[in-house]
Amino acid sequence: YKINVFDDIWRLANYALVAFVIAMLVTTIIYLYHFFISWRELVIQREKYKRDALSMQYETLKSYVNPHFLFNSLSVLSSLVEKDTQKSQQFIKQLSDIYRYVLEQKDKELVPLKVEFEFIKSFIDLNKIRHGDNLKVDIKIDNFDGYVIPLSLQILVENAIKHNIVSEEEPLTITISRAKNVLIVQNNLQIRKTISDAGGIGLETIQKRYEMLTAEPLIIENGNGYFRVKVPIISNLIK
Repeated sequence: YKINVFDDIWRLANYALVAFVIAMLVTTIIYLYHFFISWRELVIQREKYKRDALSMQYETLKSYVNPHFLFNSLSVLSSLVEKDTQKSQQFIKQLSDIYRYVLEQKDKELVPLKVEFEFIKSFIDLNKIRHGDNLKVDIKIDNFDGYVIPLSLQILVENAIKHNIVSEEEPLTITISRAKNVLIVQNNLQIRKTISDAGGIGLETIQKRYEMLTAEPLIIENGNGYFRVKVPIISNLIK
């Protein structure tokens, strides 16, 4: 401004104040623009997550009321009633526990790992009544701290049973273990040529839900005669 600061310091201060106000105004406009763009993208992502979550809830509920699941359950129950009254009562209890858990947890984002395992044991017992010693499930976990997406373990176990042969000649072995903050669900591969029930929930849906909740990915490994899924355990409950 060709001003000697010692001659007219107040005039220079006024010029500096005007320049500062203009710079702040331009900066504020730029930041607000980027803020609203980011906010809009976040809203879109949250809505997409809600749609994926609702889709998973719907598919889960649908998988338990579809004719194939009900037919298999009622067929097993019918055969048990004639042969073993005690086992039939146990089967009914396990089936009711599964439906109750699905209805109670379907709207939650996360559930305690211990609660999920209490449920998965009912689901495993139900399938062991149906398949007997042809299905072997080995749970190697002594630390149940943390949270997981509700029904995620059940979906992995169900998919393993549905996509693989379970027979006396080819028993299916499912192992559930923990390594730090990761759950590992593994089964030996003996793929069915045809899958009787095409309905159900894919791993992609679970992956999308985890992407919205944590930076740790859900990892799928397929090779050396095994199918393995590594599920991240979330340390803190998201509010």
